[in-house]
Amino acid sequence: MSSNSNETQAVVTNHLGAFFKGSIDGVVQDYAADSVLIVRDGPLRGQEIRGFFSNFIDTLPVGFLEAFKMHRQEFVGDVGYIVWEALPWVSLGTDTFVVRDGKIVMQTFACHPVSW
Repeated sequence: MSSNSNETQAVVTNHLGAFFKGSIDGVVQDYAADSVLIVRDGPLRGQEIRGFFSNFIDTLPVGFLEAFKMHRQEFVGDVGYIVWEALPWVSLGTDTFVVRDGKIVMQTFACHPVSW
């Protein structure tokens, strides 16, 4: 069963809230058991998703979360799309989420670090 835009937005909003609190458990609870997170190095599943977020959150530079700026959010049916930055570290970040039955079943993540 597909999600409607409101449900998709609620799941993504919860997901981002957990991320900003640094709650690994909160972040991963938004994923279905068979979810796939696609990142630059390839697809991640199950405990690999937990490991990705644990490492990502644990290694964020001081000030990253405060620098996070959302540029765009779009929700169409079961798809959510966000565009963001966190200067001076990330000039462009995007995430696409597919939500079904209140859980993220697929996500893509990409970001472009600022050149030094």
